[in-house]
Amino acid sequence: MQATDTPFSDDFMLLQEAVIEAGNMALARFERGDTKAWEKTPGHPVTNADLEANRIIKRHLTGNRPDYGWLSEETALSRDTHLSDVVWCVDPIDGTRAFMGGEPYWAIAGALVKDGRAVCGVVHAPALGETYAAERGKGAWLNGQRLLTSSCDEETGCKMIASESMLTHPAWRVPWPEMKLARPKPNATLLRMCWVATGEWDATLALWRKSDWDLAAGTVIVEEAGGVASTHLGESFRFNRSEPAQRSLIAAGKRLHPLLVERVKGVRLPDPNWTVRPYDRANDTEQTKMADTPDTKQLLHLVIGGELKDVRGIEFEDLSKLDFVGAFPSYKAAYDAWKNAAQRTVDHAEMRYFILHAHRLLDPETGSHHHV
Repeated sequence: MQATDTPFSDDFMLLQEAVIEAGNMALARFERGDTKAWEKTPGHPVTNADLEANRIIKRHLTGNRPDYGWLSEETALSRDTHLSDVVWCVDPIDGTRAFMGGEPYWAIAGALVKDGRAVCGVVHAPALGETYAAERGKGAWLNGQRLLTSSCDEETGCKMIASESMLTHPAWRVPWPEMKLARPKPNATLLRMCWVATGEWDATLALWRKSDWDLAAGTVIVEEAGGVASTHLGESFRFNRSEPAQRSLIAAGKRLHPLLVERVKGVRLPDPNWTVRPYDRANDTEQTKMADTPDTKQLLHLVIGGELKDVRGIEFEDLSKLDFVGAFPSYKAAYDAWKNAAQRTVDHAEMRYFILHAHRLLDPETGSHHHV
């Protein structure tokens, strides 16, 4: 496929074959308008093509590599996956909304993750006729042409793929400079990252939670093109942790990346892995905030959300419009409810959900304080 002095690995070739096979199926459905969808969870549509692509890729990859773990948007996570050091990380269709709407900006993607790091990745956008691919030490490629990120070294005038409402939000203490923004921007995060890898766009930014399958393949492609992909704090991504997600995304060339980190690092976003599940390897997480152990008594955990006045703070715009998700007796139950609610805030950085732990209750009749 690509011209490189070092042959691509068998794992890479296997991944590419699987992704392209799934892409051929999805393109056929797309062209005949077979894009009927339903919601797997509120705000998260899925189509038959998503599920069929998942089956094709899983059959091809796990059939040939039965010892590797499997992590996919359309497949339930398992304990075995979390405890594997080598895992396929797959997004059967990134950009399902574009696929449903007859727009070409969607892709089939997969990566191989070893010890938390993506070592090869393929992003195939069949409706665009584009196949992006990379393997550690062997470069990044688009349809056989070598990719390099841009050398842009200033924010003013840079070409940015990001939510315009986020960049123009009045909460920024220092307004963003004039930039060329992608209008419209592709819904598929992996395509945004790949466009940065080509050098045609200088950066992409998302100040909200992203799943591992949204990032893994794009990360190795951006980095092999000479760029950097990280959280908004500049943290390198570590995939296949207890919760397969990252707090945010910045992907850019090496000169622009630190400037963007400096601008946005004050935004407070939680690491999804501050909660460790019982079977997780705790030393693989950044921090353990609260052990997920059986509760000895029924405590009160409230899940609430609303629009923030400042994306860097916790002051709500309008308390009368708070979304009360529910009250839960355990942290785990509250966390699962928070996770489902937080996934509805994509592209709305000012809309945030929180878990409120009640440590002391006041009885207004007696004035007594009850510690829990």
